Amino acid sequence: MIKKLEDSTIRNIAIIGSEILSHRQLDELLESAGIEVNQQATSKADKLFYSLKYRQHRDNCSNNLINFIQKVISPMRYDNELDFEKHKTRFNEKLLYEGLEINSSGKIVLAQKATTISEAKERSQKIKQKIRGYNTHEEIVRFCEEEWLKENYFHAILEIAKCIADKLRTLSGYSSDGSELVDECFGLGKDKKPMLAFNMLQTSSEESEHKGFANFLKGFFSMYRNPKAHDPKIFEDTQMDDMTEALIIASIIYRRLDRTYKTGYK
Repeated sequence: MIKKLEDSTIRNIAIIGSEILSHRQLDELLESAGIEVNQQATSKADKLFYSLKYRQHRDNCSNNLINFIQKVISPMRYDNELDFEKHKTRFNEKLLYEGLEINSSGKIVLAQKATTISEAKERSQKIKQKIRGYNTHEEIVRFCEEEWLKENYFHAILEIAKCIADKLRTLSGYSSDGSELVDECFGLGKDKKPMLAFNMLQTSSEESEHKGFANFLKGFFSMYRNPKAHDPKIFEDTQMDDMTEALIIASIIYRRLDRTYKTGYK
């Protein structure tokens, strides 16, 4: 028997459920979980809230309520892993306050109880715990979020590298990749007239900074565009560390590129 959930938790579950289920899906899943559908409510969220709340009150436990959530988040209902992970994450952010968590199989299991909003969010998306405190760039995160939600850190690193290359192509109009793209954008040549720059190149120090950044970019592509073969699943934490490292470095590069301008020379 699973203890009763707080009304606030049931309300949050109802809001999430109403956003991911149609009226028909909601009714069907409630009925399959043995929960009477409240037909008096005017919105999906209210219908779900009062249906779940009444059943919990009647049972004096949350067993049927939990059964309903597991039916909603069952992997069998999903065509793609990304939607499953996103919905699982949303439910977990609320369930963790009750000491419960949905696992990768869609089953609700006991977990350490969360006491703060940030704790619940971080634990529902493990990568957020790793990058907490770092000033990551939102565009880099957007590129790799789909892969990290699926815990596919190998391909997340590739997407991070692609994001930097895409930014360079957008700034320059070139279509190459890797070191060749960096040389086309930042190469000084004999005339010291690069396509892109982030300083005036008027002193030896400014030239050194410019060259250093170009070499930094080349090193980034060499290290992360073709990462080593995927580690076994048991080394998941190592993979996440590698992805977090790439995310932080790429964010530093992206912010510098945000300050880069076309010189008009090429």
